[in-house]
Amino acid sequence: MTQESDALDTRVRRLEDLDEIRQLAIDYKVALDGKDNAAYAALFAADGTLWCTPELQATGRGAIKELVDGMSGGLLTVQVGTDFHAVANHRIVLDGDTAHGEATWLYFVIGDDGAPQLSKVGHYTDDYVREDGRWRFQRREAVTDVPVA
Repeated sequence: MTQESDALDTRVRRLEDLDEIRQLAIDYKVALDGKDNAAYAALFAADGTLWCTPELQATGRGAIKELVDGMSGGLLTVQVGTDFHAVANHRIVLDGDTAHGEATWLYFVIGDDGAPQLSKVGHYTDDYVREDGRWRFQRREAVTDVPVA
């Protein structure tokens, strides 16, 4: 291979990695809003950690699923379609088979009048890892910055 083709391969790999991590964030939102907690937990590395507060944290897919199951009816609604997340300002920094990212999240619930109501605003701080050829969350901190309602 030439230096030029090596450089092109490196650039293409970087773009593919960024795209896969962005898709991971979309899959996370789809699983969370779809109440598919098993799919949600599968987005984490085998030893991945979800951290929301010192009292709400879990390591490992089984523990993460159990934690999110326990949020249903409290921090999250029970029924699909009665809440949703919006994620913005996603920043990703790649470093080989690991990466770091941040994003802003907004959590909406559907009000009695059928209109979405802003419930909370926060941010994610993420560490990603390539595991078995796929990008996964190694650690996701989901911090509430503004509890609106």
